[in-house]
Amino acid sequence: MNIAIEILGISSLGFIFSSVVTPNLPKLLKGKPLTCESCLSWWLGIAYFYSQYNLAAIIPAAICFVVASIIWKL
Repeated sequence: MNIAIEILGISSLGFIFSSVVTPNLPKLLKGKPLTCESCLSWWLGIAYFYSQYNLAAIIPAAICFVVASIIWKL
């Protein structure tokens, strides 16, 4: 249950950051990982889950990617 809440939180954070904060950044910082909600959620998931699961962090990060895509389609 705890990991599900973490996945939802990271996916939501990636979506909110990419749609609210990124348009206000200077043009130099508007790169691919910051403009795509799925990509940003993937990298946030890798960074967060790597400390807990090492290489197995790919699995929850992939779930974050999918959940962020679903949130974007809603």
